[in-house]
Amino acid sequence: MTDKVKKRRKLSLEILAVFSVCLVISGVLFLFLSHFAVGIIEEYCFHNDITLDDNAYYHLDSTVLSVSFAVSASFFIVLFFALFGERIVYIRTITDGVDALQRGEFGHRVRIRGNNELTQLAEAVNYLSESEQKIKEKEKRLNEEREELIRTLSHDIRTPLTSMMSYTELLSKKEELTLEEQKKYLMLVSQKTAQIKELTDILLDGGRRELEYFEDARLLMEQLAEEFEEELEDDYPMSVTLSPLPAFAGKFDIREMRRIFDNLISNIRKYAAPSERVSLLIAKTDFGIVIRQKNTVRQDMKATESHHMGIHSIRRIAQHYGGTVETAQDDSNFEIMITLSNI
Repeated sequence: MTDKVKKRRKLSLEILAVFSVCLVISGVLFLFLSHFAVGIIEEYCFHNDITLDDNAYYHLDSTVLSVSFAVSASFFIVLFFALFGERIVYIRTITDGVDALQRGEFGHRVRIRGNNELTQLAEAVNYLSESEQKIKEKEKRLNEEREELIRTLSHDIRTPLTSMMSYTELLSKKEELTLEEQKKYLMLVSQKTAQIKELTDILLDGGRRELEYFEDARLLMEQLAEEFEEELEDDYPMSVTLSPLPAFAGKFDIREMRRIFDNLISNIRKYAAPSERVSLLIAKTDFGIVIRQKNTVRQDMKATESHHMGIHSIRRIAQHYGGTVETAQDDSNFEIMITLSNI
């Protein structure tokens, strides 16, 4: 960019050069017209035996010079604007670009021409326009991401909240509870309350992530799978497999991982056929950690009903780990495969 600026011609020098060329040509034209006109007049007087006294000759010579100067000056003006008019039009084009920038028309671009200060000015106008357009696009994207974050977190908050409501309803219906049952339900309510607080904190922090390094990340997956199984085993036959998962280390945001499993649990409770097997497989492949969950779909579910909101939340989290989410569903079965690559 610096070399390009150094090589640019100065606009003032271009104007001076055009002015000089026009002045020289107009001067030559003036000399030519004045001498040519005087020569013609002298020849005319010679052939017609006309004799001019000094006073008449002086007036004639003054007239010839005046006419020649007027013609040369007019020619100078026409030639100067003819040679420099393109730059004047370009200045107007740049002015239109500035006006468009003031109106907020950031898609407007000034055509780049020449290699002088006007070119630099046009590039500056285009740069400002592009910068403003990028800023507006970034603001729009951030607003969309913020709205998406609010939607997904609002959905995720409902999952532990629904569980809490289920536990409290269960507690209210049971007339007699053993001390062990009381501790169990209170612990579950406490866990779900903590999850709601964590999700609320994420919402207030604008989605800030807190990655932790787990030297034994397999243990983390075992804990999450165990919680997944405990949450559903009273209502569904469970099949949880981690045998293909070797010991490994990685960085995870524990809140994000819980949200993945909470969404899986929520979708199972909404859409899985009761008393039908629910399977969970966690394995390590060449692409990263794979979480595969399958269940039978309830027959009374409408074809248009889906897991979209929960899957959307899971997909958003998976993208933080450079991963993907793939789903497959027919009239009887549903399967989701979550891949976490950058861990």
